[in-house]
Amino acid sequence: MQPITTEELKASLEANNDLKLLMVAGPWEFRARHIPGSVGYPSPRAALRELARDDQIILYANNHYRSNTSAAAAALAAHGYRNVRTYPGGLADWQAVGYPVEGNNVAGGSRRRPFGRRRHRRDLQGGCRHCDNGWSGYGWPLPPAATAVPTRHQQPAHPKAAA
Repeated sequence: MQPITTEELKASLEANNDLKLLMVAGPWEFRARHIPGSVGYPSPRAALRELARDDQIILYANNHYRSNTSAAAAALAAHGYRNVRTYPGGLADWQAVGYPVEGNNVAGGSRRRPFGRRRHRRDLQGGCRHCDNGWSGYGWPLPPAATAVPTRHQQPAHPKAAA
């Protein structure tokens, strides 16, 4: 999979290229701040239901320190998605060059939680502000063609036993 630069992403968005810009973060983070034109799904399973295997998909997270982007790219490739690219710098690089963002926490750089949520209260759609709803890797279902690895109790038959 090939990374995309900030300039390439901006040009693609301005040209209205048919692409799915996907923020791989939980719903709380997506609602707080994201690149205009991007989509956010509450979980990897929801993304798999909505995305077509031939869609042009560009993945990004909040910044380059997050593993969500590479985990999502690997999982999508394993599920047969062919046109997946990553935007490694993510939202942090996008904002650093002065490009616009949208969301509930954009005006004035507010640190206020979206929708006035309290720290201890669960967020909408099963998420919370502390987790990413599986985007970092644990929430991806196994690909349909995955072969099961034999467990200790399911060892293959010994060749001599077949004779």
